Amino acid sequence: MKNITLRILTLLSFCFLTLAVTGCSVFEKKPAANNLAAAQQTAFYTCDSCHGPKNIRVDDMSPKIIGQKQTFLVEQLRDYRDMKRINPYMNGVVSKMTNQDIDNLAAYYSNYKQHQH
Repeated sequence: MKNITLRILTLLSFCFLTLAVTGCSVFEKKPAANNLAAAQQTAFYTCDSCHGPKNIRVDDMSPKIIGQKQTFLVEQLRDYRDMKRINPYMNGVVSKMTNQDIDNLAAYYSNYKQHQH
């Protein structure tokens, strides 16, 4: 019974995430972030809800991204966008990000401590 309940919850979670990602206006195409302020806004509205502000993560499933190497973050985000890595939520989050959006977001997180007061 416990396994069946877990499977049902997993399936429902997947369905919810799929609907949220495909139907949520947060993921609509926005202009490329060409500066720190725009990257910071993207981080706040798109990333922090799972990865956490100031690296305080919501749960143990979300990896720490603050302070990671910029090249690593760029590669991971592009792999999610290009469906080389599969995670329904992440694929949806970055699906409409341009290379410039990803570069700016990765730069923001890799240099996070420099942006804090």
